[in-house]
Amino acid sequence: MSFSNKDCHDVSTRLSEAHRYAVQQCLDNSEQLAHLHNQLVHCDNVFERLQKTLYSFQDSLGSIGQDMKHLQMQSHHLHQELENRQKVRVELSQFVDDIAVSQTMMKTINEVDANERGFLEALHELHHKITLIIQRGNGDAVAVNDTMPILEGLKLKATVKVRDWLLAKMFQFRKPLSNYQVFQHQLLKCRFFYEFLLHHDLISAKELQDEYIDTISKMFFTYFKAYATRLFKLAMKDVATKDDTLGNIDSAKPQGLSSLFSSKQHVVRNKATVFSIGQRHNILGDDFFGALIVPHAATQNQVAYQFEALFRSIQLAFVDHYSHEYLFITDFFLVNNEEAVELHNKAMARAMSVVLKSCEEQIALSWDAISLHLCICLSDKFIDVLAEREVPECTDYWNTVSSLLWARLNLVMNTHYESVKSVDLKKLMHSGSLDARPHFIVRRYAELTSAHLMIAKTSGKEIGDKMEAVLENSEDSIEQLLTRMSAMQQSQKNKHVFLINNFDLILSIIDDEESKHSKIYAIVHELEQKSIDDFVEEMLEPHIGYMIKFVNECESLLSQGHTQLLVRYNDKVGTVVANFNAKWRPAVDSINAECIQLFTNFSLGTNILQTIFTKYVLYINRFTKILAHDVFVKNPVCTQLVNVHQVMLEIKRFKPAY
Repeated sequence: MSFSNKDCHDVSTRLSEAHRYAVQQCLDNSEQLAHLHNQLVHCDNVFERLQKTLYSFQDSLGSIGQDMKHLQMQSHHLHQELENRQKVRVELSQFVDDIAVSQTMMKTINEVDANERGFLEALHELHHKITLIIQRGNGDAVAVNDTMPILEGLKLKATVKVRDWLLAKMFQFRKPLSNYQVFQHQLLKCRFFYEFLLHHDLISAKELQDEYIDTISKMFFTYFKAYATRLFKLAMKDVATKDDTLGNIDSAKPQGLSSLFSSKQHVVRNKATVFSIGQRHNILGDDFFGALIVPHAATQNQVAYQFEALFRSIQLAFVDHYSHEYLFITDFFLVNNEEAVELHNKAMARAMSVVLKSCEEQIALSWDAISLHLCICLSDKFIDVLAEREVPECTDYWNTVSSLLWARLNLVMNTHYESVKSVDLKKLMHSGSLDARPHFIVRRYAELTSAHLMIAKTSGKEIGDKMEAVLENSEDSIEQLLTRMSAMQQSQKNKHVFLINNFDLILSIIDDEESKHSKIYAIVHELEQKSIDDFVEEMLEPHIGYMIKFVNECESLLSQGHTQLLVRYNDKVGTVVANFNAKWRPAVDSINAECIQLFTNFSLGTNILQTIFTKYVLYINRFTKILAHDVFVKNPVCTQLVNVHQVMLEIKRFKPAY
């Protein structure tokens, strides 16, 4: 941008005028400016003095900061000293309290009876002092050297009093008819007595432990020996004997004139529980934890018991004492694991042996298979009880008991098998033959089998392999007997009827939801069905045997593809059709009349009758199907066969209304 000379001149002129004006203004205000200068000088002086004052104050603050730091350090040192002194004071106070022996404690230990509460508290205090001094290792302290002899003297005095008190309590266990659990409760209340000995007099503690184990062992031995002796005297007199076997032929009433002159007295005993279970299985359910049998009360009331009830009572008593004793030993003697088990075994060994011996003697006398099976299940339940109570299960003991019971049960059941196999069939015959009704030996077997199945059901466990083997052997012996007896029937038809009636009896007795799933039920049911099938064929043979033969022969040729050979049967068709048309109605009436009379179970008889008629109609349908073949289609006789629907209408007259 460029300026002209005129513009420059104008600017210079205005600047000169402004300068003159400013100079004139200064001259006009010279006095005021001088006054302002003086004020500025005065302010500078004031600020200079203020600066000096602040510097002086700053120096003073620096000195105060150093003083405060010094004071803070002094305060920290004083606090640390106070804290250390307090700690030392606490330690010294505690140490003094630990080693100080009060006159009250000394008097209590020396003079107060061990039964008093104060003695137990003083014993705790004494134990506390001795233990702390030993733990702290202050044996070099002068005060400790002065106090320890006093504490040792008190310890000896307390040890003697505690030992004597515990021995006196343990001797009370030996009193006849005493309730040892009351004394055990008193021992548990003063459990610290034994703990004191365990810490300060190990020899006395071991002596007391041995004394207790010896005392309680003898006490349990005496108790269970007396209880077993009295208990087993309550056994029922009317129980199974070696003569009460499945195959035994009852002859309670002698027949004929010989009974009038017989000098032998025949006593008819009640043997209802030999083969049937009744309500005896309840001992595995609601009655399992029932009250123990009290021998003297039962004797006064003249009450007798089955062996399984006596077995339950003595084993339940043993299990209860066994469980209680283990809990007491672990609680009082402060032991656990293997040490507790070892002490417990020592305490219960003699009682265990006397119970085992008593049961072994009674088991060896038993001929009651039901009772033995119940006892086996009871043993299993007792094992479960011990597991629930979390005490040692004494496996060897229960294995021995179970082995004895199983061995005896197998012996008794083998006796039953042999008695069935050795039955003299001639003694069962009347007028040279056997009737077709169910036999009493089979009823015995069915009731005994039902009892075993009911016991297994009530026990809540599945039938094991051992029991399955027992039941299968029993079924096998009965099956052999029925085969032998059926062979003595007058006709083949009666043979089948006899088998069906007896198999039906077995199934009807063991018929419940649980037993239907058993292996034995399946075996017997299969045998019954086979006998029914054979009986049906036997019933149809006299009435339509000619048709059955014709159908079987023609179907055989058809299945083999020899259709050309059917031609030779054209001549036989007329005979078959004519015979059937003439005899079918009388045949239906005859089958109905005969079948109803043969079976003792009316429901079974009607079911078999319907099976016969079903098979009857089936043969007619099969015959009709053969006649429809090309070989016979031109034979005019085929159209003369009675319509199968007419036969079915006739059969419906015999269908039961229910």
